[in-house]
Amino acid sequence: MKRYIPYAVILGLVWCFVHGTINLNNFVLGFIFAPFIMIPFKPLYNFEHDFSVKRGIKKIPPLARYSFVLITEIIKANIVLAKIVLKPKMDIKPGIIAVPIRTKTELGTTVIANTITLTPGTLTIDISDDRSFLYVHTIDASDPDAVARSIRDGLEKYVLEAFE
Repeated sequence: MKRYIPYAVILGLVWCFVHGTINLNNFVLGFIFAPFIMIPFKPLYNFEHDFSVKRGIKKIPPLARYSFVLITEIIKANIVLAKIVLKPKMDIKPGIIAVPIRTKTELGTTVIANTITLTPGTLTIDISDDRSFLYVHTIDASDPDAVARSIRDGLEKYVLEAFE
């Protein structure tokens, strides 16, 4: 309950920006809608802990690094994918690989899975029952260890810093 009010305030402000008019009526409407938006996401976020502004401010640099790395990886993957598509002979070996993950929370697992899916040429398909592996379809699985290493040492490192 302690975190519901700050999240409701944030969602009220988001509602104002989405609506395009920032005024008290829109804020109150967004504030009223907020609990209905938060309820389905309750398993991902632990609303029972205190809301810490200090902790939130400390998370800004890791979130900025994660965003920068994500955008960089998307651009690099788009270039590699364009080269593959533009070659007269597509020399690819698509496949599904198991990528070990270190995330402990559902939020961290969700973010790394979505990050992988956002990167062109990869798609998260499933997660193991013990939540220690993600099954990822990749456009070039000729070296599965390199793909798993790049996800684990590249993307997941920043997800762990920002979301866990």
